[in-house]
Amino acid sequence: MQRVVKTVDAYLSEIAAYGDLSISKFNGIATLIPKSARKIDDDLYRAVDIYLKAHPQLDEIEREKVCSVMDPLKLSYEARVHASQNKRLPVQIVLHALYYDQLRLRSGAEEREVATEKNQLQMDVTLVRENEELRTELMKMKMYISDLQQNKNTNNGANPQGHGTTSSAANPNPKKATFFSSVSKTLGKLNPFRNGSKDTTHLEDGNVDLTKPRRRRFSVS
Repeated sequence: MQRVVKTVDAYLSEIAAYGDLSISKFNGIATLIPKSARKIDDDLYRAVDIYLKAHPQLDEIEREKVCSVMDPLKLSYEARVHASQNKRLPVQIVLHALYYDQLRLRSGAEEREVATEKNQLQMDVTLVRENEELRTELMKMKMYISDLQQNKNTNNGANPQGHGTTSSAANPNPKKATFFSSVSKTLGKLNPFRNGSKDTTHLEDGNVDLTKPRRRRFSVS
């Protein structure tokens, strides 16, 4: 189909220079191909430009009729640039070409802005993540230093200069010492020789058994 389109547009460009070719005949040949069949209208624009150049006496309305066979939005960038500077074209066609270019430029600018904002957003997210990690590390270090200081203060309060150790060594068990002292005093009261006296005359013979003590039997079980 595109070959047919190119053939018709090429033929139209050949006959467009004829001075006696009417607008109706020109448009009739151009409309042999439906507009939807053309992917790009550069060849058709070339034929229109040749026709307008060969018929300079046409007024604005007649030129608009000639240009009605093509779609300015289907022109390539080079063709639109040429059309925007072509004084033979009617103002409406030039405005269409310029408006389309503005839309394309604006769309491209918006796409670039979106890409820039996306990159900036990614950088901001990365920066926030790094700041959070740094803040976490600083908090851990602060807690570690605080624990060390607390342990140091606790140790200093329990044993400020080592005096507690000396007291404990001097009197490790005061209750035990008091118990032994009490027992010693009690035994001292029961000891008849506690004052160093060895006189036994006050002891009655009847109260003392002077016989040879009996030999005790020890059984081994």
